[in-house]
Amino acid sequence: MIWSGGWRAVLCWALACGCVAPVEQIAPGGNPGVVARVDSTEIFAAELHAFVEQMPAGLRSRTSNEGARMSYLRSLLAKHLLELEARAQGLDISFEVQADLMARWREHILNVYRNEVLASQVQISEADIRAYFTQKGLDRRRQVAGILLDEEALAHEIHARLAAGEDFAELAEQYTIDERSATQGGLLGFVDLERAQRLRIPAAVFRELQTGQFSPVLPMGKRYQIVRFFQDQPVPFAERRQQIYDLLYERELVAAEQREIRHLERKLKLQLVPEGVKLLQDKAELYTRVRRSNLSAAESAQPLFTYRGGSVTLGDYVDILGRDLRSLSGWGVQDGEEVVAAAGELVLGQWLIFEAARRAAITDGRDQQRWLEVNRKELMIKKLRKLEIIDKVQPDREDARDFYEDNEELFQTSGEYILVEVVVETEAEAVELRRQIARGEQTLASLAQQYPLRAEMRDEVGMMHMGDYERLTLPRLYKAVQEAELNAIVGPVEVEDGFSLFKVLDREERKVQPFSEVESKARALLRGQQREQRFEEWIDSLMDKYDDSIAISERALAAALPDTFLQRLTRDGQE
Repeated sequence: MIWSGGWRAVLCWALACGCVAPVEQIAPGGNPGVVARVDSTEIFAAELHAFVEQMPAGLRSRTSNEGARMSYLRSLLAKHLLELEARAQGLDISFEVQADLMARWREHILNVYRNEVLASQVQISEADIRAYFTQKGLDRRRQVAGILLDEEALAHEIHARLAAGEDFAELAEQYTIDERSATQGGLLGFVDLERAQRLRIPAAVFRELQTGQFSPVLPMGKRYQIVRFFQDQPVPFAERRQQIYDLLYERELVAAEQREIRHLERKLKLQLVPEGVKLLQDKAELYTRVRRSNLSAAESAQPLFTYRGGSVTLGDYVDILGRDLRSLSGWGVQDGEEVVAAAGELVLGQWLIFEAARRAAITDGRDQQRWLEVNRKELMIKKLRKLEIIDKVQPDREDARDFYEDNEELFQTSGEYILVEVVVETEAEAVELRRQIARGEQTLASLAQQYPLRAEMRDEVGMMHMGDYERLTLPRLYKAVQEAELNAIVGPVEVEDGFSLFKVLDREERKVQPFSEVESKARALLRGQQREQRFEEWIDSLMDKYDDSIAISERALAAALPDTFLQRLTRDGQE
């Protein structure tokens, strides 16, 4: 295999001048199929090929085949260079990375333990599923009608009138504030128990209210409703079986986990350490929310709980407690009872199950060690990026103002339009409607009220408003409206839902927003631009720094990403 020495020379040759870089013979024992090597890490042809094939079309290179190959390889090289630099800066063993990694690791091992150990303790029978199906009222749907009202007094008045024999449908049509059901006598359709509860119909009412009877006045948030059921419809058991099984399985798995934790508390002799509680209380008198930064190294290492094989230190506890919003008000630090409650909810389960998994050698498995290393790399690269990019790029107000003045087009309001529109499914239908308008048989406004497409966007006289939201959701129509003359019928125009005829009645042109209103947006855009630039420059500097540690096989690179493959990707991206 032939290797070219010096990444920067190869990059210049591939992307710029096309010159041939000096080459060297790979040392005996080289690994066939290796495209590049970064220090001791090898990038294989299959890895690079899969990376490129899975890349979104919008991110694929638009350069020549040679340039595209180097561009794709550069991305993978950069990833490995970031890992090298992170280790060089000691981030793989930094406290922050280690703490975040252990938090992830415990959560991961808990899930593995659930699947490999606890899952076998969960037994869900067919009888259990059927019993839940019938007992919870999931075996039927009920056709429901309702009268929804804003005022409680009016709701009770309507209820009294129903009790006196007045017609439910007529009262619904007259009084309900739900416009969708008013014209249908309050009819809402068929609902199952879950849907009924989302409509704030209590489970007892759904199960027990007889067909044809009306309910008491039921609160629905700040409103009130009266409901009535008309007929029942059976629900096939098969339709709900898997959903019920999943629910019962998760419930039993949680129960098995709690039993395991109680067992481990006894087996591992979990104990609260009074000295740790006392120290925590002392700190709570000084700080509402105790953080690790409020503790010395010795205080952080003070055990709060001990068990056979380990301990939960004060630092461990406040790190996890601090992720819970309740800690903002001082929860979890006041006394021993509260510490035990908070630790039991947030900390001890993971800690004890992790210890059980460690003793069972689950943590030593190849897949788990691979998971640990992948996440270690991710976290240390994330920390490195924060140190080198995020923390170093913080544009001030004047920078943001300069960016705003140089890019005013980014800070313009969207145009606002008032129009009348008709949308139909076919172009032929739209052409015929336009002819009817031209002959005076119809007006655009009258047609707008006759055709239901997008009716929810129009007011009572058929007019609709277009602004920012419509620019995003109806981009074709918005573009056509932007280009249209005032008071001229336009179309047929093919739009998102079919073919449109429209007339723009009024418009408010785009204008540049004042800096005071968009300062935060300007800062965010500039920050993103500067971070991207800083990242590219930084990667270039890492390429220089680790130049002697990088080698590339031109032959293997061409074989991994042949011309036919790259040309197919280009064609696919254009379709």
